[in-house]
Amino acid sequence: MKSILKYILKNGLRDRLYLGLLITLIVSISISIFLGSTMLIEEKQSTAAYIAGSSRAILAVGMILFVCLSISRAFENKEVEFILSKSISREQFILGYLIGFFLSAFLIFLPLIAAVIILTKANLLGLIIWSGSLLAELLIVICFSLLASMILKNSFSAILASFAFYMISRLMGMFVMAIELPKDLVDVKSNILASILKIISAVFPRLDLFSQSSWLSYEIKDFESIKIIAIQSLIYIPLMIFMSFHDFKRKQF
Repeated sequence: MKSILKYILKNGLRDRLYLGLLITLIVSISISIFLGSTMLIEEKQSTAAYIAGSSRAILAVGMILFVCLSISRAFENKEVEFILSKSISREQFILGYLIGFFLSAFLIFLPLIAAVIILTKANLLGLIIWSGSLLAELLIVICFSLLASMILKNSFSAILASFAFYMISRLMGMFVMAIELPKDLVDVKSNILASILKIISAVFPRLDLFSQSSWLSYEIKDFESIKIIAIQSLIYIPLMIFMSFHDFKRKQF
């Protein structure tokens, strides 16, 4: 498994993942500082919100592309068959790739946290919770991207599926609000849409509750969202890993 981890980390260097994401984050942080400086009040809080919001999207998009393209290339170049010819199980293969992708994300995550600490002076508890939820969000995104790449194989289809999963999960808060509209304000079509949204909300995680920018600037009073984040992380991450195991075991090489 160590060889797989080294291979994934070297892939990040070869694909310019670390350099590309760092440059993108630097540009994003610079723009966030400029936008925050234009605010008449709560300049630091606005800067923190811009940095937190843009950085989580950049990391998620970067990891989706990296995971999908790496898995697709591994299948096309027969790297999967070569690795499986060694004394390694298919479960170890999946876990090795998963841990390698997560370590790649963590290498970009560390300088981001350093920038947040220096530039926003975030409160300690809020920073810890925000950092933990961002890591959980990235792990969910990586797990789904890996699963989509295993099932679809085609990199373009896997990327589109992963982007759709991330966007729907981030918009889940709006879907829940639509479901909870009073019945006297909606018509029959809206009721049908609400039923569809209930099904979607039961399947997709609530990524809109993860990595809330307000945690960096204000005292956390409502811990209900944190409980939901912990529960969904404990449900969705093992579930997607198990689904990857099941799909990969059925493949014939």
